[in-house]
Amino acid sequence: MTHPLTPFVDELAIPARHVVTESTRLTVRLEATTHRFHRELPPSRVWTYAGSLPGPTIDVRRGVPLEVLWENDLSGGLPVVVTVAPEHAVGGVPAQCLPGRSGGEPDEAAAALSGYSVVHLHGGMTQAPSDGWTENIAAPGESTLDRYPNDQRAAMLWYHDHVMGVTRFDVYAGLAGLWIVRDDRERELELPEGPPFELPLLLADRNFDTNADGSLDGDLLHKTDPEVMECFSPFTTVNGIVWPYVDVEPTTYRFRVLNGSNARTYRLVLTRDGEPDHERIVQIGSEGGLLLAPVAIPAQGLVLASAERADLLVDFSDLAPGAELTLWNTARAPFDGSAIDPRDASRADLDGLLPYPEVLRIRVVDGGRTARRVPPVLATDFRRVERDGLADAVVRAIALVEQEAEAEGMPPMLTMRELVDEPDAEEPFLELVEPQPDGTERVTRWRTVATRFEDATTFFPVLHRPELWRLINLTADTHPVHLHLDAFQVLDRHPATVEIPAGGITARGTNATVRVGPAPDDGIPHTLEDNERGLKDTVRVNPNEVVDIVVRFDVFCGRYMYHCHILEHEDRDMMRPFVIMPAELMPFMDMHAGMSDMKRES
Repeated sequence: MTHPLTPFVDELAIPARHVVTESTRLTVRLEATTHRFHRELPPSRVWTYAGSLPGPTIDVRRGVPLEVLWENDLSGGLPVVVTVAPEHAVGGVPAQCLPGRSGGEPDEAAAALSGYSVVHLHGGMTQAPSDGWTENIAAPGESTLDRYPNDQRAAMLWYHDHVMGVTRFDVYAGLAGLWIVRDDRERELELPEGPPFELPLLLADRNFDTNADGSLDGDLLHKTDPEVMECFSPFTTVNGIVWPYVDVEPTTYRFRVLNGSNARTYRLVLTRDGEPDHERIVQIGSEGGLLLAPVAIPAQGLVLASAERADLLVDFSDLAPGAELTLWNTARAPFDGSAIDPRDASRADLDGLLPYPEVLRIRVVDGGRTARRVPPVLATDFRRVERDGLADAVVRAIALVEQEAEAEGMPPMLTMRELVDEPDAEEPFLELVEPQPDGTERVTRWRTVATRFEDATTFFPVLHRPELWRLINLTADTHPVHLHLDAFQVLDRHPATVEIPAGGITARGTNATVRVGPAPDDGIPHTLEDNERGLKDTVRVNPNEVVDIVVRFDVFCGRYMYHCHILEHEDRDMMRPFVIMPAELMPFMDMHAGMSDMKRES
């Protein structure tokens, strides 16, 4: 396709940085303003934190308490045109690959939104009242005071809007920013900190409306179609700029990368002279901070689903001034985890809703030439959990489910279904078949006890006790599942074959057979990559897959939530609450112990 905008003509913008070294209170105003995504675009109306897109980066020392007064001064209505394109393809090109409405009429309900907000510090270990519960909304003219202890290991977090039902619109409008926690361990390792050698990179896809002559008018456009409920926009922005460039000196840089898209997954491939050039990249951290040791990024490229982050060291010391490298995206949408040859990185994929794979151009300029030694040992404050140590752990199962649309022309409903192990369950139930070391099979039956966000809470983790959560994907897409509060470890990935009988997914029941072990011929690796073995707060669950994560909450009690971080899925009810309880209160929770029986009788 012909590029409607010239790639790599705008310089990468670095968000303003608030360095916090002592306990204080910041005031951050949510305000409507304009932002230029590209020099060839008119200014776009956006919603922002503190008037910038992305919002200012909060840079704080570990253990330094910070209060933030979030002042909601949003005005002027939602600065995003929301449409559903009536055709899946226009002139043979999928509608979502194109700018403009493609015949879709604006959504009047979305246009009437006046700017309700609630801020979630994603990855933050924060008391429940300040976690950004999705229904604790503030109207324009109201303020919210949240307290952030920042008493957690160094990591790049991010803050974003989390309003029930419209998170996809508010984040798309611009309500997102970065938050970096620093600690002594990072300084012992002499890692780059702050400009110019540490670059925060917030990736997000965006689309724009068009004038009558087909030119881009700059208005943000959230476009879906009746078959694809997610918004997969054609233009990739980095720190709010479409296809920027960045100049680097011949030394080692630290790239802090966040996928802040609503739904699009990125598989990032770095090329030089048309060939993959991944050897110069070392990953040292994920969402929860430093890995135990540095690892190479996967040969396929660095996969980041929505909300996933990567802490990278990139060595340019061997390159002469004038050398250029390009970062591309090779992930199809909707993403299903399938592999692709990284040598095809620069190719458009219209069927995969990827018309423009460009992400970022890197240009080497004159400067000090130094090669930074990568420390062989990074984190020393955690170790990998082994399955043998989880014999007494509570096991919880969650099925990721797509239910047929309730009415013609409507997208499907996506839910997270909490299950209970019940050997004598009558249909509908999910049957899980797992091979055992002795060659036999273990068969368990799981009955659905909750399907929607407003259903009664069924998960009550106990403070300081590890649990094993099993994420069972019954859909054809990859889902990034995010848990609020403490980070977790991904124990392993299991390939599985999924059989769902006709009518097996209903509003309240889940009927399926999941056989763990046999690897389906689906082109998905179903392996746990080295860069997934650290601490994470978001995990990808591919089709035909069961993912086990080890969850342990060690600091705060209270009501939190977990959800798919594809924002269109989250807003369509792929989200559930949980309540963390201290052990001494559990004997008094009898009212919840009988909940399963009450549900069965109803």
